[in-house]
Amino acid sequence: MSRYLHQIEPEEVRFLLDFNELKELVIDMLGDAKDLVTVEISFDQMEDFTGASIIRPMVKLREISKLNEEQRHLILDTGLSIDREPFDNGDYIMEEIFGPEYTVASATNDADGPFFTIEMPYRFYLEQKEKK
Repeated sequence: MSRYLHQIEPEEVRFLLDFNELKELVIDMLGDAKDLVTVEISFDQMEDFTGASIIRPMVKLREISKLNEEQRHLILDTGLSIDREPFDNGDYIMEEIFGPEYTVASATNDADGPFFTIEMPYRFYLEQKEKK
């Protein structure tokens, strides 16, 4: 490494998060509730009022079988919901992973499959790493 590199600070950190990795993180977050649902990852792309493109990850949970009240609460205790919009679950999951200071820069599909490009400010990245 250049002896000068430590004298400068990057502006942002970029992550490539493929859909399978995200699905595995969601399953991990479900804990004991993971066997009660299937997890589907997708996204929607829309434009805001300025015409800028917004990419929203979606996390859809589907019941494997009819859930009783206790099982439903087990899922709700994770912060996720079967009844909520997939966007809400997606927003929750992304914030759990990256914190509030992230941007989904793109959703891309290549030979290895679909993935998100996530950007976050470098300083916030350092703060998040110190918390863990």
